[in-house]
Amino acid sequence: MNTVSESLKHDTNQKMPFVLGILGLIMIILAFVIGISDNLPGILLLLIGSFILLYAFLYRLGGMRNLSTSKKLLYWTPRALCIVFIILTSFFALDVFGESKGIWETILALLMHLIPTFILIAILVITWHREWIGGILFSVLGFTYIINMWGQFPLMTYIVVAGPLIITGILFLLNWKYRAELRPSGKE
Repeated sequence: MNTVSESLKHDTNQKMPFVLGILGLIMIILAFVIGISDNLPGILLLLIGSFILLYAFLYRLGGMRNLSTSKKLLYWTPRALCIVFIILTSFFALDVFGESKGIWETILALLMHLIPTFILIAILVITWHREWIGGILFSVLGFTYIINMWGQFPLMTYIVVAGPLIITGILFLLNWKYRAELRPSGKE
C-alpha cells in the first residue's frame, strides 16, 4: 500500500512541471492576444505567465531532491522571480534600436541600457548560494528605487518595478532562514 501512494506522489511530481508549463504558455499567449503595449492586464499576464513557465522549468531541474513542493517553491521562487525581472529589465534596453544612430553608437547605447541587467545578473549569481546577500540587496534596490523616484510616476509604476525586487528580497531572506531544510548539507 505504501508503494502505491509513493508512486502516485511520484507521478504527480512528474506531471506538475508540464501542467505549470502549459499554464504559463497559455498566459503568455493570452497576454499577446490582449496586447502588452501600455496595457497593464497584458503586462501582468506576461509577467505572471513568464514566471510560471520559468518556475516549471526550474522545478523540473530541481526534481532530483527529495523536498516537498512547498520547500521547492520556497527555494525556486526567488530565483525564478529574479530571472523574470532581469528579462523584463532587458526589454527596456531595446528602445535603442528605434533611434537612428550608427552601428557603434547603437551598440554602445545598448550596453549602457543593459547596465542594470548586468548588475542584477551579478547579484543573482552571488545570491544563488548566499541568500542573505540577495535578501538585503534586492530589498535595498527596491526601496532605493521608490525613494529616488517618488512623485515622478503613478503608483502602479512603483508596484511593477520595486514590488518584484522587494518580494524577491523577502523570499531570499526566508530562503536563508530555512536553508538547513532546503539544502540537505545545510552549507552556506
